[in-house]
Amino acid sequence: IYEAKYGSIRKRHFDGSFLTLPEINRSITLYPYQKNAIARILFTPNALLAHDVGSGKTFVMIAAGMELKRMGISEKNLYVVPNNLVGQWQAAFHTLYPCAKLLVIEPKHFTPDKRNGALYALKNGDYDAALMACSCFDAIPLSASYYEELESETVRSLRRAESVFASSAGVEPAIKSAEKTYEKLKKWQAEEGFTLAFDELGIGTLFVDEAHNYKNVPIYTGISHINGISRGGSLKCRGMMDKCVCVQKQNGGRGVVMATGTPITNSITDIFVMQKYLQGGELALLGLHMFDSWVGMFAEKATEFEIGVDTASYRLVTRFSRFHNLPELTAILSSVADFHKVDREQDGIPDFLGYTDTVIKPSTEFVSYLKSISARADDVKHRRVRRRDDNMLKITTDGRKAALDLRLVKDTAMFSYESKVARCAENVCEIYRQTSLDKSAQLVFCDSSTPKAGFNMYDEMSRLLILGGIPAEAIAHVHDATTERKRDDLFAAVRKGEIRVLIGSSFKLGLGVNVQERLIAIHHLDVPWRPADMVQREGRILRQGNTCDRVFIYRYITEGSFDAYSWQLLETKQRFITQLLSGSMSDRLSGDVDGTVLSYAEVKALAVGNPLVKKRVEISNELDRFCLLQRALAETKERMQRELAELAVHLVKQKKKIAEAEDDLAFCEEGHTATEEEQIALREKLGMLFLSCTDKPVETEVCEYRGFRLFIPPYVRSEDPSLLLRREGEYRLSLGAEGGFIRRIDRFADEFADQLKSRKEAQRRLNARKRVLMAELAKDDGYAEEIESCRRQIEEIDKELGINKPASEEKD
Repeated sequence: IYEAKYGSIRKRHFDGSFLTLPEINRSITLYPYQKNAIARILFTPNALLAHDVGSGKTFVMIAAGMELKRMGISEKNLYVVPNNLVGQWQAAFHTLYPCAKLLVIEPKHFTPDKRNGALYALKNGDYDAALMACSCFDAIPLSASYYEELESETVRSLRRAESVFASSAGVEPAIKSAEKTYEKLKKWQAEEGFTLAFDELGIGTLFVDEAHNYKNVPIYTGISHINGISRGGSLKCRGMMDKCVCVQKQNGGRGVVMATGTPITNSITDIFVMQKYLQGGELALLGLHMFDSWVGMFAEKATEFEIGVDTASYRLVTRFSRFHNLPELTAILSSVADFHKVDREQDGIPDFLGYTDTVIKPSTEFVSYLKSISARADDVKHRRVRRRDDNMLKITTDGRKAALDLRLVKDTAMFSYESKVARCAENVCEIYRQTSLDKSAQLVFCDSSTPKAGFNMYDEMSRLLILGGIPAEAIAHVHDATTERKRDDLFAAVRKGEIRVLIGSSFKLGLGVNVQERLIAIHHLDVPWRPADMVQREGRILRQGNTCDRVFIYRYITEGSFDAYSWQLLETKQRFITQLLSGSMSDRLSGDVDGTVLSYAEVKALAVGNPLVKKRVEISNELDRFCLLQRALAETKERMQRELAELAVHLVKQKKKIAEAEDDLAFCEEGHTATEEEQIALREKLGMLFLSCTDKPVETEVCEYRGFRLFIPPYVRSEDPSLLLRREGEYRLSLGAEGGFIRRIDRFADEFADQLKSRKEAQRRLNARKRVLMAELAKDDGYAEEIESCRRQIEEIDKELGINKPASEEKD
């Protein structure tokens, strides 16, 4: 449809070279990868912008939406953005398109007495685009009839897929869960009093910024007892899924663009959910629209070593951490996903030479507290306490707080200069003094102990920074900015250099905040659970628009603490994420070794006080590396064997081609020529046929000329014309777009000896490649000895640590 409508702009061209963006502000220059992404959005039904944090996804979506409207593909575009980013989006829109007419819907425009008016303005107004805060969008219901239709479709789909469900209970629990979810949605819709439903707004394209916030969609599955699966989900995420389906139904399968720097945050379900949002039809055609069948195709269970939450015990946990059929998964995902990894040299990112890790030695009091944590975990394990009195979640929370600062869990604990907060304050003050003339800014991230009455990390950090010589007015907490206006003013002060230190959490300071202009350093005071949070944090400083030539990232780790467990979780979750998004999907199995994973593993090793555990981590990483190398070697040799078998076939064919060329050369040497009338007739015939045969799926016979039969090949393009010439053999001749067709054909026949020489050269290259492959396959190399040595060492360490496999594993 697009090719027929727009002629020379072809769906297969995603290089963005044809984009002129005629209405865009001429003072703005878009990078080539941004134009590529715009082209993908224009000519694919749905798209996922999986660009690195800070690479300019906002500009891409704005420009793509305006082009969709200008080209008549989508008349009404709705941008759903986090509440705190509405102002930034509005400013960015007017930067790119100063004359754009926008409808902006924020919470203040969506009170009960105003929201119906806002929706009617969205439906009937003549706007270039509409910006809507997430909280407003989440509140918009679908019509009751549409909910009924969705519920019926979901139940029918579940019943049809009953055979793929893994549990013995069958599909009934999943059906009941779906019905319960839709009953809640219908009840809520009836109580809110909306007079206009989402399916009545006529949205042409829905753009969703920070789309990872909508990944918690209910998963209907029969799989149980596996870490990393979210079954319950949330109503807002279920609502987003239903609205995306609605937009696609109303627009012939197209109309949803999702953007996030972290499309996979912390579990395998994120990949499946993103595909359900954007590729539901494709998954259904492949029989992979149910989670159980999807998992059966791409994942397998694995039991791996993990440090227990009390850091004093060690366990083997079952989760989806092995992945296969990765080329196929990548092929499916790549039809909607546009990936871009920031190139620091080309994309205007400041220089970053690696992390600065500060390891804090545990105090005697801290070690004693860890022993009490271990005792509590033992009580919970043996059910000596009631779950509401103590449980593993409470223990985990206390352990993480203790790793941050012991005063958060013990009233009697005292301040220590050998603590995270003290060492962090020391580093912040030192950088402040060194950059006082530049007015450089720093961010301190802390997800635990946010501002509240009593002792907390934010007030403690501010106290230490003031004692270290930083003026109180140069220090701010992002939590104090309680309104959108206050947030904008706060971030503007950071950009101007008035606020030199800003303290906040991953959620409030790490998502979509643009204060990078003067950022010289960020500090990870604690460790978040999700790798995506770490990416979002660091995306505040490693992004375009930072005027600092070099930046620093500090990480603070309490040795022998819950930091070890936190880094362990980050490592496990990051393995597949990095492998999938790296773009290197030629291997059929996911590897456990890459740059990011090893970085997490090294930090985890620093945090573990037990030298045996640290040694096990190091040997385990070596084992992973050798296994990956051995697997790559085996796959390489397998490819070589296949190539060798194919070479034998090619050599037989090449021998035949040489014999055909020898016969054709003898014919040409007899001196067959063409008359001037034949040349003129051929020239006219070729001109007409090339115009009529452009992109034709079958070849077209032209005529016979100088003893060769001429054909126009299938899918030939007028800008790159070519011919097939056949006699005993077949030859392809490129004619060039500037004319002179007859001259090239005559030269081909007059210099036919070059064709025979070319085919003999090809035969020589095939024989040379055959010799190389046979020599490589004859080598007896590999990493079997290294793998076996690492496994023996790990088994010996496991015995000393007392790690035993569960009974079920022993039976298996």
